[in-house]
Amino acid sequence: MTENKAVTEEKDTKKKRWMKWAKIGFLLLVAVFLARYFYKNYDEYKNLDLQINWGIFLVAVLLYFLYKLTLASLWHYLTILNECQVGYFRAVTAYLYSILGKYIPGKVFMLLARIPAYQEEERSLSKVTVCFFLENICTLLGAAFLFLVSLFFFPNGLLKQYQWAAVALVVAFFICINPKIINFFLKYLGKLFKKDNLQIPITYSQMLKVVGLFILNWLIVGLGFYMLTCSIYPLPVSQFLYAAGIYGISCIIGILAIFAPSGIGVREGIMVLGLGLVMPSEYAVIISIVSRLWMSVSELILIGIAFVVNKLFLLRKR
Repeated sequence: MTENKAVTEEKDTKKKRWMKWAKIGFLLLVAVFLARYFYKNYDEYKNLDLQINWGIFLVAVLLYFLYKLTLASLWHYLTILNECQVGYFRAVTAYLYSILGKYIPGKVFMLLARIPAYQEEERSLSKVTVCFFLENICTLLGAAFLFLVSLFFFPNGLLKQYQWAAVALVVAFFICINPKIINFFLKYLGKLFKKDNLQIPITYSQMLKVVGLFILNWLIVGLGFYMLTCSIYPLPVSQFLYAAGIYGISCIIGILAIFAPSGIGVREGIMVLGLGLVMPSEYAVIISIVSRLWMSVSELILIGIAFVVNKLFLLRKR
């Protein structure tokens, strides 16, 4: 009995040691890709001729903080729906830490960064994986809906003759979020990745609620991007949804571009094209570059705060 206990303890020690080195390796990879990005773009940032309204810019940062914290809460809500949740504070902390994974090419690192918190509490990793897929699906759907609505606000009547198509796409959107349709595609995705039970476990009414919450969250970050834009180049309030939609479509394409860490370069290109319709192209370029700093620096600050709060929480428990 004592021998079995010793073997178990040795396995636990090895597992903890492996997890420690995995975390260190993960952080080193993130540091390498972030350093590489900022090094390659240093000249662009150095040569920016900026006049920023810092009050409006601060509001944009606070809205981005709210957006990320709400996303973390939505992640926790999805795990509750799939009966694989951990405590709220731990779920939010795991989510915030996993943001670092987006700076490594391939989206799988975001999932891998969340798994330890759920593994330690013996939650089903298959269920956690399903929640991760569902989160990404809802993120894309929320951004897509925001973009579809923004089509009605495109400048200069650019898409006026195609607005009927936008209405049709909105209708198609609500048809396509039916879990039966999503599960049909997830079934084949599961076969591709040799994963069983990649099925979302919610009803159509629950899916409407979840996607609705993601849409509201996209409105928060869309407002944040609009405020960021206004801190550099003033846009009328009537173009808020247009700016938010451009941000949404840039994020969709950035997420789908799995070869680019955090959609770097891809998002910026879409922003320049979209914003170039409502402002001089040089301002569109500046805003696209500053938006990357707005996102990355805000995320790193949030992760730092989560790390400090988590350490203080652990010290209080002792």
